[in-house]
Amino acid sequence: MLKTINMTLAVGLLAAGLALPAWAGDKDPAAAADDSVVQKVGHGEINWSKKTVTATGSGAANLKDGPVAVARLNAERAAKLDALRNVIETIQGIQVTASRSAGDVMSNGEIRSRIQGMAQGFKVVDTKYYSDGSVDVVVQMPIDENLTNALVEKPKKPKKVSTEGAANWTGLVVNARGLGLTPSMAPRVVDEAGKEVYGTEVVSEKGLKQGGIVGYVKADGQTADRVGDKPLVVKGLRLVDKSKTDIVIANGDADKLRDPTQNLSFLADGKVVILVD
Repeated sequence: MLKTINMTLAVGLLAAGLALPAWAGDKDPAAAADDSVVQKVGHGEINWSKKTVTATGSGAANLKDGPVAVARLNAERAAKLDALRNVIETIQGIQVTASRSAGDVMSNGEIRSRIQGMAQGFKVVDTKYYSDGSVDVVVQMPIDENLTNALVEKPKKPKKVSTEGAANWTGLVVNARGLGLTPSMAPRVVDEAGKEVYGTEVVSEKGLKQGGIVGYVKADGQTADRVGDKPLVVKGLRLVDKSKTDIVIANGDADKLRDPTQNLSFLADGKVVILVD
């Protein structure tokens, strides 16, 4: 899919500091045992709970390069270039909406170049040196506002939510366990007639900066950081048609999220969490 990175990109990355050492004290995120929602893609993974893309790159030592130290340094540079390719490949595996992946969006050359530039800013979170001089590096980049803005199409007519009235809820939790949901950057929550209740048209720029459109977690106890201590909890009835990203909720629950007598500013702030298996 992504065979090579053009020479300009490679040189730019080298100039930006390919030989910098791994962060002291950082651990391989893949080794951390937690309840994060993680999707494996090629040589990398997408952590939907922590909103990160992680990938591994490998570089072999060539003793013809001279002393062992020089050969190892060259191997580390090669590993970081390999990691960059794998980060971009992993990004391509992100589901953006029900019908489009990041790979689809990146068929646009301008968007692809923007994302390649973002990927160059990856952080090295682990480095492994082997006795034969070869090197593996684990690198990571955030799924942040910049990546979201590059991949998610902005709505033509943003929807306003009620900000007056009683603030009975601090956020929204959608229980989608058992539905076989696939995480995405821009999921939709709709009523039983298919009318959208929550999605990209509702979230403000402030909400995107604070953590994107939704958060994905497995455990009930992981929701408070995003949705506060008094969230409205609704049950997902099913997924939309053949979509594996968009969720149908009961009409009664949808009515609560459209109630003009309620302060629903938490929706505009993106204080929404989806519970998955």
